[in-house]
Amino acid sequence: MTVKYILTRLLGKAGYEFKKLPVSRSDKNDLIRLEADVKKFDKIKIHFGSGPRILKGWINIDLSYAHFGPYLQYYTDKHYPEVMRGNRDDLYIIDIFSDGIPLPDESVDIIFHEDFFEHLTQKQQIIFLAETLRVMKKGAVQRINTPNLVASMRDNSSFEKGKTGVYTAEWDNWEHYSVISPAILEDMAKIVGYSKIFFNSKDKSIAAKELPAEYRPDENDRAAADSNVFANLVK
Repeated sequence: MTVKYILTRLLGKAGYEFKKLPVSRSDKNDLIRLEADVKKFDKIKIHFGSGPRILKGWINIDLSYAHFGPYLQYYTDKHYPEVMRGNRDDLYIIDIFSDGIPLPDESVDIIFHEDFFEHLTQKQQIIFLAETLRVMKKGAVQRINTPNLVASMRDNSSFEKGKTGVYTAEWDNWEHYSVISPAILEDMAKIVGYSKIFFNSKDKSIAAKELPAEYRPDENDRAAADSNVFANLVK
């Protein structure tokens, strides 16, 4: 037992309660701006964890802004042509874990993110799936592209060596917190309440016509065909 746990139990018996106050990393102006800007869209498309690949015509949500200029060397014209390149006006710095998604219930047509989900803790993943479900329209699709725990461990670990054989770089090298498998994601989706989940491969989403070309992973990073989980969660 930790000291914090013991103190919490003792104070709880005395009628006190510990409460951790959420610290928001949202830009307050962006929270206000999104509520106004959303009226401009015929279709509401959200891109989470955009980084410097800000998509024009999408609501891009991240915790910081990075101009695409220094990163163009990493993209091909297929993945980020000039016509797709958004700017700061297309990005909304919003911490959805403290402020939620400032959109009405059942208002979003499609959600897209790649190499984002694994940077959330398990707790955050469940919260994220619930909050995105809330804002999605009935029948809307959430496209998830995230590293596959099964493939990562299979291709890089030697479990017969014990602890020294575990490929911990999956967490240690890239700030990954909760790496999932198709089975884990399917269980999460069912728990939260999605009606269907479809697995396929890169650029083969059931909503592919609505999505940009998927950038991650590249062949130098994760070569196996199943190195990432490509999933479509349907409300």
